[in-house]
Amino acid sequence: MHTNNQIQSEFPFKKSLISIALLCVTASVSTTASSADVDQEQDKLFKEGIYQRLQGNLFTSIEAFQTVLSNQPTLNRVRLELALSYYKTLNFEEATRQAQMVLDDPKTPENVRLAVLSFLTQVKADQQDFTAKRNIWEQSVSLGLMRDTNVNAGPSSDVLPGGLVLTDQSRTRSDDAYVLTAGISHRYQSPTPVQLGEKAARFIWQTQANIYRKDYFKENPYDLDIASLSTGPGWLVPGYFRTAITGQFDYIRYGNEHLANFTSLAPTFTWEIKDGEVTADALIQNREFFRAVDSERNSIYYSLGGSVGKVFSAGKLALQGGLHLFTEHAKNNPDGRFSNHGNEVFIGANRVAWENGSVYGRISQRNSTYDGYEPIYNLKRDETEDRYEIGFNHLYKTGVMANWKLNGSYTFIRNNSNSHIDIYTYKRDIAQINLARTF
Repeated sequence: MHTNNQIQSEFPFKKSLISIALLCVTASVSTTASSADVDQEQDKLFKEGIYQRLQGNLFTSIEAFQTVLSNQPTLNRVRLELALSYYKTLNFEEATRQAQMVLDDPKTPENVRLAVLSFLTQVKADQQDFTAKRNIWEQSVSLGLMRDTNVNAGPSSDVLPGGLVLTDQSRTRSDDAYVLTAGISHRYQSPTPVQLGEKAARFIWQTQANIYRKDYFKENPYDLDIASLSTGPGWLVPGYFRTAITGQFDYIRYGNEHLANFTSLAPTFTWEIKDGEVTADALIQNREFFRAVDSERNSIYYSLGGSVGKVFSAGKLALQGGLHLFTEHAKNNPDGRFSNHGNEVFIGANRVAWENGSVYGRISQRNSTYDGYEPIYNLKRDETEDRYEIGFNHLYKTGVMANWKLNGSYTFIRNNSNSHIDIYTYKRDIAQINLARTF
């Protein structure tokens, strides 16, 4: 079960920019800080520095301001602009040093001193916040109940695309189960910014270990256990993009048998757009199976796709949609019954419905075409899986349940064999409710 780590910005730029805007306005009236004191060539460099920063080219902006100051080091307006550019690259030490030089200049007017002090206070707070989050540990746990009307279909397609190898004896069975999930994660953030082209990035390394247990009350041969370990680097450029490369190992046990080991590599790249984001992702996965019935199923699985997400109504409504293309090549028989290809498309929505609570819905369709013929039927599998899911979650803020989240969902799955192989045409209803918490 592959999960891509999500890297999110925690840097408080919005609050900081209030102080910076005040700084720039007041600094511009300083008698020692006017661009009029700069000769024509240096004035051009100064304006170039401002322009490049507005374009997001922070390091080119820094070079322009440094060139001006190398010729006229007393221009405080330029030095303050340099401090701001350093601040935007997350270089707090140099931003502080440049601003302090203006503060130490006896010619700096009092109103400018106040703005500089405000800026330095904000830089210090942001630096402490950044340092405090250099190493972050989190633990999570979830415990719930599930009702499954078709347990023999096996792990769902998000765990095992293509499902189990079914036979004429694979008849619908329903049962209840308890579901347990527990995990621990660690995130490291570099203490200094990393330059990615013209952008200043945080380097992040994320590692996560999880266990998943689904234990049916009666149909124990269909129990499912998954142990996962993932790790990999990531980079975050606040306000622009984030990217990560995640390596993962999954151990999958089905009933009392070792079903499979999955080893995967998953790069992702997310661009931030106005009120949303665009994500491109890929997956390369080596699948090794261990049951006799899966002896020819060892394969390499590839997936490539993307998604777009937007928020509306001041963040209370979120919509997302995406498309993925995939192909799976069986190692021992590339043209056999386990090699397949296809696509998956989805659309989803999440709505804040009450205080600390939201509802969501998701619709997806997965189309799979197999290369080889099925025994007995002498037909090639050609299938469409439709999945419809609705759910809710509520975060308790007070009382004995404080910081626990209640989640509930209902999923309807319809798998249709377009090639009329009856055992691969079925329906499945899954309802579950659980309590979860992150520590």
